[in-house]
Amino acid sequence: MNTNKSQSPKGVLMVQLTAISLLLTACPSVLPQPQPDTTRHFTLAGPAEAAAVLNGTKVQPVQIAGHLRNRSMAVRVGENEVIYLDDVVWAESLADGITQMLRNRLAPIASDAVVSVQVQRCELDRAAGNSVQLVASYSIIFGGGVSPLETRGLFTASSRTWDGKNPGTLIALLREAVNELADRLVTKLPEKK
Repeated sequence: MNTNKSQSPKGVLMVQLTAISLLLTACPSVLPQPQPDTTRHFTLAGPAEAAAVLNGTKVQPVQIAGHLRNRSMAVRVGENEVIYLDDVVWAESLADGITQMLRNRLAPIASDAVVSVQVQRCELDRAAGNSVQLVASYSIIFGGGVSPLETRGLFTASSRTWDGKNPGTLIALLREAVNELADRLVTKLPEKK
């Protein structure tokens, strides 16, 4: 007579699962503890403060340098070296944020102008003592008729330094720099009467 009774596959599975669960409860250090997510998401632009006017200044979508297209914030650490802060992330594309800020400021100005902006730098430069940099070129085309006039210029924001503590303060400094660019563009726009 054969006394070896084979166990059912279901029974074997239950024994294995029980053994694994006992092992895991006995050794809590086997599984790593969950870590808090320290990522902070920021926007550059705020809501429009003034309504656009009929025949207001038109702002083309802002073009930005390739290294600024990443959602993580770019930080310059050398003349030709950029790193990205994985825990400081743009909630919108930087190009969209700058475009919205310029539209909020320029659209209420009645003119027949079209403004185009290309941003080369909008970043923290650690190699330059945590300076906040905004460098852009712009083009303003007046009149859409037969012989439109064009004004071109280069813009470098005034000196700003981040204390290295709160990333929200860094975003506020970048916002100030974009507002300074908008103010410069306003001075180049003759208001239509």
